[in-house]
Amino acid sequence: MLKNLLFSIFLVTTGAVAQLLPSPKNGKIVGKIMDAATNQALPFATVSVFKIQNNTDSLVGGVTTSKTGEFVVNNLPVGKLTVKASFIGYQTISQIVQLTENPLDLGVLKLLPDAAMLKEVQVKGEKDPISLGMDKRVFNVGKNLTTIGGTAESLLRSIPSINIDENGNASLRNMATTIYINGKPTQLTLAQIPSNQIESVEVISNPSARYDASTSGGIVNLVLKKNRKTGYNGTASIGVGNNARFDGALNLDYHEGKWNVTALYNMNSTKNPLTGYVNRINYANGSPVSYFNQNTDISLDNIFQNGRLAVDYTPNKYNTFSVAGNMVGGSFNTVTTQQYNYQNAQQGITSFGGRTTLPANAFTNVGAEFDWKRTFARKGRELNLVTSYTRNNVSNAADWLTTSQNADGTNQAGFPEKDKITGRQIGNQYLFQLDYIHPLNDSSKIEMGVRSYTFGRDQQYLFNQLSNDTQAYKLLVNYSQDADVLETVNAAYLLYNQRLRNKVTMEAGLRVEQSFLHGLSRFDNSTFGYNYPSSDGKNWFQAFFPSFSLAKKFSEDSEIGFSLSRKVGRPNFRHLFVGIQANDRQNITIGNPKVQPEFINTAELSYNQNIGKLSWLSSAYYIYEDHTIKPFVQPSATDPTILVTTFINVKADIQYGIDNTLKYAAGAFTATANANVFNFILQTTTLHKELITVRAKLNLTYRLPANFSTQLNLNYDGRSPALQGFRLPVKAADFALRKAFMQNRASLVFSINDIFNSRKYVTTFEQANTTYQSTMNRREVRFYKLTLQLPLGKPDATFKHKERKLEKPDVDFSN
Repeated sequence: MLKNLLFSIFLVTTGAVAQLLPSPKNGKIVGKIMDAATNQALPFATVSVFKIQNNTDSLVGGVTTSKTGEFVVNNLPVGKLTVKASFIGYQTISQIVQLTENPLDLGVLKLLPDAAMLKEVQVKGEKDPISLGMDKRVFNVGKNLTTIGGTAESLLRSIPSINIDENGNASLRNMATTIYINGKPTQLTLAQIPSNQIESVEVISNPSARYDASTSGGIVNLVLKKNRKTGYNGTASIGVGNNARFDGALNLDYHEGKWNVTALYNMNSTKNPLTGYVNRINYANGSPVSYFNQNTDISLDNIFQNGRLAVDYTPNKYNTFSVAGNMVGGSFNTVTTQQYNYQNAQQGITSFGGRTTLPANAFTNVGAEFDWKRTFARKGRELNLVTSYTRNNVSNAADWLTTSQNADGTNQAGFPEKDKITGRQIGNQYLFQLDYIHPLNDSSKIEMGVRSYTFGRDQQYLFNQLSNDTQAYKLLVNYSQDADVLETVNAAYLLYNQRLRNKVTMEAGLRVEQSFLHGLSRFDNSTFGYNYPSSDGKNWFQAFFPSFSLAKKFSEDSEIGFSLSRKVGRPNFRHLFVGIQANDRQNITIGNPKVQPEFINTAELSYNQNIGKLSWLSSAYYIYEDHTIKPFVQPSATDPTILVTTFINVKADIQYGIDNTLKYAAGAFTATANANVFNFILQTTTLHKELITVRAKLNLTYRLPANFSTQLNLNYDGRSPALQGFRLPVKAADFALRKAFMQNRASLVFSINDIFNSRKYVTTFEQANTTYQSTMNRREVRFYKLTLQLPLGKPDATFKHKERKLEKPDVDFSN
């Protein structure tokens, strides 16, 4: 290494002296040096230029590359020259060029690793499982043993600060987070995204004006795997577990020259046996007058297949074009059997019955993407184009059979009741985004961009009830929806970044969004939705979303930052969908098309510190939600014993707290801990509810002898308030044991999900001393799984074995 450094200094010095000597004419050679295996820039590589004089090579110029791998050799004599590029651990390449007065651009020069040297020195390294930064946190999924062969839903349960609710939705600091795949919105649920395709998870808690304003609960970006090695390679895996749990995955990669191809396929299926219950007590004058009890057996019958093909083409050092296609299909059916009874004040059974739900639903999702990344000769200048199209088709089909009998076993009037659900939901999603970064000088830059997002949905959910008299089905409009919904968001943003004195950086931005949701019901031609800004201009200020941040770097190991932002929370599908989303004999959930967006103001103060083997990120935050969207329960207008949950806008939510993430790595042991302690305040015009709660996670990983490693994940989600009740604490633990072989490229993993079978979601409902209800739901039960992962190809496999020469100059599009 010292020898190489001294030689580089000698080249630079000699080149400088040579440039002082007279020459007939001066020329210039420029280019960039990259690693052929990883396609990454090689900083401080050596470029030397020789001229044949007196039958010997005479050095006439030389430089070392910059941090981005670029180089410029000035003041060269015109004529026939030899250019050599070298770097320790790589094969030296050379080429004879003919230099004229015009600058010569050699394009991208790719160096191959020196196989002989690699045999002498074997370097072993591992990717850091977690990277804590001021702007975002990055989690390497490959280190997470407990979720191998699972879905994005199970994966996010182990990510610090992220929580998964009983419906499989992710939240960050008690707010619904925005899920992106490779920086783009998706129509897929977390349960439809295989974890085997995910390389890393990026968490941004307080996005700036650079991002969509609807990211009020932060951003979780799932970065899919992409090849970074020369040649062909990949992995194959198969997993099997109890409850008819099977999964298989195939990842194939090819990278040669200017082409990079990644193909991914995944299959996942399970028949998950779940249980649930509802226990209700009705009061009068403070004393129980009746009871309702229900037990539910559920078979969650899921199967899906996911395929993706992505191609990158890099014609030169300035341009990269990417195209990708994705196809997902399968079925998610929840077969339920419910048994219930009604009891009097003395807990004697007055009536009983049951309900069976037999769904037959399937879905397909297809998507296409085209991206273009353009860099320029000026460092930091960049243009990015992102486009995508996805189409989702989900069927609605189910048969319900409900029985209700008197205490003596005779049928009650109107029973048995038969219901038939028909319909489908078709969604088309379009995205166009263009971002541009322009450095003003060495300490400042501006960023700007435009974005257009359109989501059109044809929603049809038809609830038909059989008449016992006519034996014909009748449509119940109050529980049905047949509507066209069009949602569009057009946006533009501008950011200014400035490095100030004393290692202080500042960023100020403004995002302007024109958004609307227009819905048309085919039942009565009624409309619903919103416009921001409205046609009369009264809410024009709701279209502006500023952001501001300051950061101070004390050293390479410590930094403090402060950020402010304004966001919007737009109604999602569940908020607007009138069809019955959850049901039992006495509880149903339907949407409300009239619900309006909520607006959120967030302030965050963060401190990041590295102390030896310990990394610590602490964030104090304050969030104010205005016009917030909340579930609201009220008795049915036709039957007061039935509770109907819908969604409404209430006054405000306020939460403030401290979110701490710590990572400790020492040899074979790694620990990641997260604790979020916050005060949550719910406010309506007549209600004020406040509660301090805690959410915590602990991940422990240890490398054992003989290539064994083990991991334990512990989760605690404390008691949380709702508008009319509480959700009780949730505790769970997951475990995995891995045996690596074939030089750590293959593995066999044994995992236990929910060791103590304790991941249960229990919610309570209270209403003015008249009703108390406790409900338990589950997403998973304890299961055991064995997963085998095998490599395909070799790390350095390639289709070409000829001696590599210096590449010909690429076409220069910099002008």
